[in-house]
Amino acid sequence: MTSRLTLLLRLNGYFGVMAWVLAALLFINRLSSMVKLFMALYLRQELGLAIETVGWLLSAYGAGLLIGSMLGGLLSDHIRTARLTATLFFVSAGVLLGLGLVTQVPLLAALLLLSGTIDGAIRTLHQRLIMEYCELAQRPRAQALSRIARNLGMAAAGIAGGVLAQTDFRWVFFISAALTLLALLWFVRTTWQRPILVSEQTPRAQTGSGLPYRDRPFLWLLAATVLLGMAFDTVYSTLGNYLRDYYQLSTEAIGWQFAINAILVVALQIPMSHWGERWGPRRPLIAGSVLLALGLGMLPLGSGLFYVCLSTLVWTVGEALFMPPLNVLVMQHAQSGKSGQYFGLFFMSWSASALLSPVLVSQLYGRFGGHSVWLFSAAMALLSLPLIYQATRARLSHAQQGIEGKPASLS
Repeated sequence: MTSRLTLLLRLNGYFGVMAWVLAALLFINRLSSMVKLFMALYLRQELGLAIETVGWLLSAYGAGLLIGSMLGGLLSDHIRTARLTATLFFVSAGVLLGLGLVTQVPLLAALLLLSGTIDGAIRTLHQRLIMEYCELAQRPRAQALSRIARNLGMAAAGIAGGVLAQTDFRWVFFISAALTLLALLWFVRTTWQRPILVSEQTPRAQTGSGLPYRDRPFLWLLAATVLLGMAFDTVYSTLGNYLRDYYQLSTEAIGWQFAINAILVVALQIPMSHWGERWGPRRPLIAGSVLLALGLGMLPLGSGLFYVCLSTLVWTVGEALFMPPLNVLVMQHAQSGKSGQYFGLFFMSWSASALLSPVLVSQLYGRFGGHSVWLFSAAMALLSLPLIYQATRARLSHAQQGIEGKPASLS
């Protein structure tokens, strides 16, 4: 008991107060992600749509993410971030209710487009909130804590969504809407009246040119982000249907795969992020990309629940390695100029994968079978490696010192 209390105290000193507050907000909001986890199954199993139609509908959500990511970044340069965030939470609750009630394909496409736009904007704004309410040295740690909160929410969403979907798919949407309203209440209660720590751009970083379109390392990073996103998005767009078709897993077992992924990230993220503070962004980015390729690429080669869990373990370790340094690198570049544009372009690049990947992999799935999807994903992850090298080769030591500060010890 004493050792656990000591660890909690150390973690509390390692992370700032606002890092905990924003992580709690993200946790509540991510509970509503059960809609995203089970949307592909809902469209195919409950509404009886063809796999190609499912792919096009999911790409509408991806198109919304693309639009919302940039739109959220641009608006945050002119509208108070807290006000914009609260408004989007409120609208999102109504959209989730609509998704649970509408069955016509055109209306579903419109709602998914709007839902993606809101989610993309909220994702961009969360990075802005970290910049506005967390101290400079705390921002990479706030990123790590947000990753833990996000995946705790995803774990609970995977389990709860699986149970709710077994009863009635509509409950997935209704409960998600209620949780979004709860996130809104938490945000207003804890953050609405807080003063912003930085009202202007932070001091110019030693990386970046101030304009994202002229920042060559940042553009290489965006290209790598698109490929990594296309590889990773297949987990959400295709994994559920693939495990049902080829591994004959139940909805609950599929939900547990998402939960295992989230629980592993929660367990591994802090030590991996702490290691990353010492070694810089390149090593974890490269190692994570390789493990993502290995974990997804091995799916066609085995069978049974144990093998699926092993695959989940491998690609999850990869995810835990490459995600935080990717976001930290973007924040380093964003400090040098128009932060809204930097964040917007980054999340647009990530969201482009949610637009392109469902269409491409659904066509691969329909024409060549489900196994081809994971070979495609592995190839995308591996093709990102030279782009990561180009994005991180120049002035690595300066980039590492840019926002991380002196790492604190947990030992």
